Amino acid sequence: MNDGNQTSSSTSSSKSTTTTSTITDTPINDHTEYQPRKGGVIKLNVGGHLFFTSISTLCAESNSMFSAMFSGRFPIQTEEDGSVFIDRDGTHFLHILNWLRNKYIPPINDDIVKECLIIEAKYYQILSLVDHLSAPPPPSPNPNKFSQKELIVMLNQSHPSHPIQLASADLSGLDLSGLSFRGANLRFANLEGSSLKYCDLSSANLQDANLKRCDLRYSDLSHGDLQRAQLQNSQLQYSTAISCNFSDAELLESSLQNADFQNSQLSGANLQCANLQDINLNGSKLQGTSLYKAINVQRAKGLKR
Repeated sequence: MNDGNQTSSSTSSSKSTTTTSTITDTPINDHTEYQPRKGGVIKLNVGGHLFFTSISTLCAESNSMFSAMFSGRFPIQTEEDGSVFIDRDGTHFLHILNWLRNKYIPPINDDIVKECLIIEAKYYQILSLVDHLSAPPPPSPNPNKFSQKELIVMLNQSHPSHPIQLASADLSGLDLSGLSFRGANLRFANLEGSSLKYCDLSSANLQDANLKRCDLRYSDLSHGDLQRAQLQNSQLQYSTAISCNFSDAELLESSLQNADFQNSQLSGANLQCANLQDINLNGSKLQGTSLYKAINVQRAKGLKR
């Protein structure tokens, strides 16, 4: 009996020793699994570039690769230094992080860099960044476009002996009522839809200017040059345009009631469908002027019938 117990004990001891030896000889894995913690700091190795950020930043976009990667559903291995390795080019990864942090990155003018970043953003499935980078660039600011405030400052700084120079300026849609543009150079200027009510435009150069749908009521255009100016549907009631040059100007459907056009040059001008009620045309030159379907022609003063 004793010999049997000793044999059994010896055998058990031998098995125990063998088992211990087997565990000791098992190779140790160099990688450990990373357990993501909300708000925790994480070290990323992106193609050899190291970055420190937080889980909340990486998961800022719910449908991104990072949100899935650090959701806790998948095992993540870390390197010996504790970093998580991502086998991608890390050259532009800082832009990826900054977009996740702020939803903003500085404008990228280099097309090659932009294309590379779009590729990386698609890989990480950060679609908002893809859309941002793929959007067409905003239109370049028009250097000839002025605001009402800018224009008032320029007018206040100008001197009567040196009238303001606004050739080809874009002044469309502005309220410029009561301002003085006396002697100003507004050739080819765009004033469409602007309010020029009570403005002093005397002696101004408005050749080829766009004055469509302008409110010019009570304005002074005397001695101005409006050759080939576009004045369709403009309001010129009670305006003063004495000795003004309207040669070949477009005044289609304009309102000219009670306007003073004495001694003005209207040769070749188009006044079709214009309202001529009580307009003063005494001394004006009307050779080649089109009055087809003009309204209240019989009320016009100085118009030979």
